[in-house]
Amino acid sequence: MIIDAHTHIYPESVAEKALATVIANTGGRLKAYTAGTAGSLMDSMNAAGVDISIVLTVATNPGHGNGILRWMKDAVTSFPRMIFFGSVHPHDDDYRDQIRQMTELGLQGLKFHPGYQNFPVNSKAAYAVYEEASKQNLVMYFHSGFDPSLPECDYTSLERFADFLNDFRGAKIVLAHGGGYDEWDRVMDLLGDKQCYFDIAFVLEKMKRCKDGRELYRQNEDYFIFGSDSPWRDQKTYVEMIRNSDTLTEEQKEKLLFRNIQKLIKI
Repeated sequence: MIIDAHTHIYPESVAEKALATVIANTGGRLKAYTAGTAGSLMDSMNAAGVDISIVLTVATNPGHGNGILRWMKDAVTSFPRMIFFGSVHPHDDDYRDQIRQMTELGLQGLKFHPGYQNFPVNSKAAYAVYEEASKQNLVMYFHSGFDPSLPECDYTSLERFADFLNDFRGAKIVLAHGGGYDEWDRVMDLLGDKQCYFDIAFVLEKMKRCKDGRELYRQNEDYFIFGSDSPWRDQKTYVEMIRNSDTLTEEQKEKLLFRNIQKLIKI
């Protein structure tokens, strides 16, 4: 089995524009490997041999979470090989009702990108949302560390995540991009003992070549999960990199590809 825990899709009506906006925000340095739609993700999954993809969304402003939920109500039943995570904006007064709707819909987690949502991850205002999500046993999935599209933003700094993780020990927390893009020495120092999960989305190639990245994985192999960041990375390429690895054991490959994420979600 292969579970890709980090993918993105958009409604058909806005997918093309959404991809173009993200590419523009990075100065054209990104390439999209799908059209950003559910159908194109299904094609990618079939080509890569991915059984299930977790679709992550981000509520970029208060009220956006409700719009995401309306879209998901149809998508959840239309695409049974996708597991959808909702999103809540921490400044949305309606966050409790949105989280209630998520649980009623059967969603198992929610995604935060503090940089795009414009709040510090260790903001006390956001803690009320985290506490409500934790009460419902939801996975909280975060962009963590430096974001090349927001180079001046420190809302996802590793120091802020260290504070947050100290306050929410025992919660189901996943930090994307190995905890921090190209900051894996500092991830080990600041976050390596927090018993949170890390994905390899967008950074697998770089982590393989980086001594600190490899050591972070070695110390936390029971907490690393497979993610591609599709459409911004190619699922098939990432699957083949793991399948063909001569440094990972078969047990490590299974943990990475599906066993570790199954400690957080139900299939």
